[in-house]
Amino acid sequence: MESKSLLISVNSRVLLELVDFSGEVEQSEFTLVNTKQADFQSGLLDENTPLAKVLLGRQAGEVVAYTLGDLKEIRILHVEPAGGQISGEGAEKRRAAVQKAEAQSEITSQMIFSTASGSKWGDYEVNMDKLLDDDDQTRTSSSDDSLQSS
Repeated sequence: MESKSLLISVNSRVLLELVDFSGEVEQSEFTLVNTKQADFQSGLLDENTPLAKVLLGRQAGEVVAYTLGDLKEIRILHVEPAGGQISGEGAEKRRAAVQKAEAQSEITSQMIFSTASGSKWGDYEVNMDKLLDDDDQTRTSSSDDSLQSS
């Protein structure tokens, strides 16, 4: 089957040229997936993103106006069915990244408090071991929760 006749849908592998207002062109390749599978760094684009919504139902050879940020248009170069099984790890990777950021934020907040409170509240020392243990327990319980829901 020729790629020109395939319509872009979820689980389509797509090769694009992104054209900005200065005329610069950047190629991008990804697979459209559902939200739980999405992981843009791994080339898995959520079907609910503005870009995916514009592409759904189109085919190779089309040029689509797309004025978001500094982009002016998208050229669809190639469309094919995604080969093989697509992992559902995207949501889990994002969840782990958020938990790590939250833990780092808590450490930073406590360190700022400890330096700002010395004169007003007395000595305050950040217990890094406890913070890091709490973070590990949060990750462990989150993993346990996801296993139970499977």
